[in-house]
Amino acid sequence: MKSFFILLFFFSSALFSSPLEAFKTIQSDFVQNVTNDQNKTIRYEGKFYATKDKKALWIYEKPVAKKIYFNDTKVVIIEPELEQAIITTLENTPNIAELIRQAKEIAPNRYQTTFMETTYTITATQTTIKNVVYNDKLDNHVEILFGDQSINLFLDDALFVPEVPVGYDYIRQ
Repeated sequence: MKSFFILLFFFSSALFSSPLEAFKTIQSDFVQNVTNDQNKTIRYEGKFYATKDKKALWIYEKPVAKKIYFNDTKVVIIEPELEQAIITTLENTPNIAELIRQAKEIAPNRYQTTFMETTYTITATQTTIKNVVYNDKLDNHVEILFGDQSINLFLDDALFVPEVPVGYDYIRQ
């Protein structure tokens, strides 16, 4: 489960590197394709919100609903189907702001960086992030495609406050 969320943590703090420094906020649709070593792919879809001050929210809509909130120190994953909220730290997960700042241009509009032996390739322009590609620790090929992006719109801080329904179990990791 942890390796699945590595990418989420990677993107959850902010989306700012040399070509993207002008971003204060970003909201985007996303499609995340995870392909295993037997060439079977799981496709996730949803919405992504992030601020330069390290707040982010991933809202998974398909194939199952889930919300992942984070700031610079912790992550709260709300799993409606399991009626649980998982609370964890970012200790062993990449900080998107730092990773993107550290990414080096390897070709026009292509950047690369490494965190904990995982190499991330980012395709971006001055105004959008196109995708992020990497292989996770389970040797799954992961690609996240971003679309219908808006930048520098007002995002209310309340959007990034986890709302755990009454009766959900809390799991601390």
